[in-house]
Amino acid sequence: MSSESALRDGRALAETLMVDTCTVTRQSGTTTDSVTLAETATYGPVWSGPCRIQRGRGQIRDVTGGGVEYGVGVIVAQLPIAAAGIRRGDRIEVTAVGGGTDPALAGLVATVQEDLSKTHATRRTLICEEVTT
Repeated sequence: MSSESALRDGRALAETLMVDTCTVTRQSGTTTDSVTLAETATYGPVWSGPCRIQRGRGQIRDVTGGGVEYGVGVIVAQLPIAAAGIRRGDRIEVTAVGGGTDPALAGLVATVQEDLSKTHATRRTLICEEVTT
C-alpha cells in the first residue's frame, strides 16, 4: 500500500467518526443597536460540515472579569482535512449532534486558538476555548 493510499484510507476512516455538524465563522464586522448604541460583532461563514468534538481534561480555569466569574475550558474539534482556511479567533459552533453523541454538545460555541497542522494528517485538529458562566 502506498503512503498516499494509506493516508486516503485514514482520512476516510477519521471522517466516519465525525457524526456531529459544526459551523466555523469569522468576525466580519459590527452592528450598532439603534436604541442602546451598543456594538455587537457580526460573523460570516468560513466552513460548515461534519465534526467530532471532545472536551479537554483538567484544562478548565476560573476567570473573573468585570465582576463576573466564568470558566474557560479546552475543546478539541476534529474536522475533515479539507476544512482549510480556519484561523485563530474564528468561532466554531456545534449545530447538530449525531445519534450516539452526547446531546450536551449541541449548541457548544468555542473560539479557535490553534490548528495542529502536520504532515500526513488524517483530520484537521483545532484546539479551542469554551467560555461558560
